[in-house]
Amino acid sequence: MGFDALTLPFPWSRYSKKLIAKIERAHNSGFFAPEESRGMRLAVGKEGEIEEGNCVWFFWLVDPDDGIVVDAKFQAFGQSALIGAADAACDLVVSKNYDQARRITAQLLDKALQDRLGDAAFPEETVPHLYLVISAIEKAAEQCLDIPLAMNYVAPPAPEIVGEGEGYPGWKDLALKRKIAVIEHILDEEVRPYIALDGGGITLLDLKDDKDVVISYQGNCTSCYSAVGATLSYIQQVIQAKVHPELIVTPEFE
Repeated sequence: MGFDALTLPFPWSRYSKKLIAKIERAHNSGFFAPEESRGMRLAVGKEGEIEEGNCVWFFWLVDPDDGIVVDAKFQAFGQSALIGAADAACDLVVSKNYDQARRITAQLLDKALQDRLGDAAFPEETVPHLYLVISAIEKAAEQCLDIPLAMNYVAPPAPEIVGEGEGYPGWKDLALKRKIAVIEHILDEEVRPYIALDGGGITLLDLKDDKDVVISYQGNCTSCYSAVGATLSYIQQVIQAKVHPELIVTPEFE
């Protein structure tokens, strides 16, 4: 990664408002000393070098019984984008297990700080900083690989509260093919990135009677009982808020 790519200045007018707020009020900034571990595993992941202009450290407290990240802090030296990305990453990893945390992508970090769906939070030039954060996350997770993961871990892989939405404009007048394309887009943007943190997937099978969204699960979702609980509830909330409030999501199991 070249020095110029990591030290270019970025005008704040191109940051999302959420990213600016993270930079100005980074509530996860800090570190844990070994004596503060409270019986947890202290995992530290570092990427970058101060001499090169950008460096980030993550400090995780990880439950040694199930691999859950119970708290996370960071320290960063460098561009403001790196600070915002690191603070957002701490929010994302807390309550996830270390395997879920290492599935976080640069795209998911950007999405977490978007003001509007599809409007990038980070300018294109800041991508190297996002990947510094992703690499530091991976290094922290590597220090936990000996911790067994809980088989019954069912925390929702996405935010629990979606909120109300206005739905998709002109939904009822769209052709069936277009409606399916809209649902696929919403699943891509709002659902699949979070389910992927659990090593799972989702396929849209059909839209029946203009109201029944039929899906199937892949990967770890097929054996997780939250697939008919918290995860399914979240998917339906998203579809009703972003597409139409009368839609019902139904999973099809083999």
